[in-house]
Parts: sequence; structure tokens; C-alpha cells
Amino acid sequence: MNKEQSVVGSAYRQIAIDIAKNIANGQYAEEQKLFGRSVLASHYKVSPETIRKAVHLLKDVEILDTEKGSGIKVKSVKKAKEFIGRYNDVESIISAKNEITSWARRQAKESAEMIDKIQFVVNMTERMKNLSPFVPFEISITDDCAVIGKTLNELQFWHNTGGTVIAIKRDESLIISPGPYAAFCEDDIFYFIGSEQSYIAAKKLLFG
Repeated sequence: MNKEQSVVGSAYRQIAIDIAKNIANGQYAEEQKLFGRSVLASHYKVSPETIRKAVHLLKDVEILDTEKGSGIKVKSVKKAKEFIGRYNDVESIISAKNEITSWARRQAKESAEMIDKIQFVVNMTERMKNLSPFVPFEISITDDCAVIGKTLNELQFWHNTGGTVIAIKRDESLIISPGPYAAFCEDDIFYFIGSEQSYIAAKKLLFG
């Protein structure tokens, strides 16, 4: 199907839906005549052929009736309401599917970003092992940690341990190079570089 055919097809369906909504909302009563095709074509700014298709669609579902010499008239308000109800149901399903698709794409993007961050930490850890006498350590912040809620700055972490925090894993997030105001929260995992003495000092600072 080419682009022009697709646009026309979409237009007559949308016009049919609009007419059905007007009938369902009480703008037209049963047996009431609608404007002629040329007037409707002018109103919707489409060709009379597009209006003919829209009217034919509504005639097929028994909302409109057309008789030669008597024009277009409303056949059933009830059918119009049922038609709009089905249309709204379909729109809700399409909307839900679009939301699910969008959510899945966001999840895939976030997962990819998480993998990149984890790989960054792993690579940096390996690099530090090879380039300096310092080795990376990790400490899990459990509920018996004495400083939960306090920040690196408040504890003067570097001054008291000689270690440098390079990352914090919190829930599903990985915070790279956290600033001095990063706080210790339960279930966090802190990654830092330093000497064995730094590790011992950090454990004492955090757990007493």
C-alpha cells in the first residue's frame, strides 16, 4: 500500500468515528438526516469519495442508513454507542501495548547502561591492581554498621583510612566516583582503593 492510499484509508475511518461519536453524544437523533456528502466533505476537508467510504462503513454497522432520494439519516444511536465503546476498548489496548513496548525499551537501555558501569568498575579495578601497590576492596554496609546515614565527608573517610571510594552499588544502581556527601546506607556496597591498612581502618571506622 502506498502512502497516499494509507492516508485516505485512515481519514475515512477517523471521519466515521467522529460521526459515530456525534450520534452517540446526542448531537443527532434517530431518523434525523445528516448533511449531504458534499457538505460533509467540505466540513472535514476531504473528497466526497472519502465521505462515501465513511458513510458506507457506518451503514455496514447499522449506524447510518442511505436511501436514494432521502439522503443520509441516523438509523441507530444504540449501535453508535456500541461502535464507540468497541473503538475505545481497542484504543486502550493499543495504548497499553505502546506503554509496555516503551517500558521494555527503557529497561533494555538501563540494563545496558548498568552492564557498562559494572564493566567500568571491573576494568578500573584490574588497572589499579596492575599500576599501583593499592588493591580494590569492597565493604557491604549491613544493619550493624555504626555510621549508617553519615556521609564520607562527615567521617573524613580518606583522612581516617587512606582509602579512596571509587564506586557505590545501591539497589540496581552503580554510583561512580561518589562525592564527599555520599552517605552510607544499609545494603550498599562500597568499593575503594587503598592498602591493607586502609581496609582494616575502614572496617574499624564503619563497624567499630
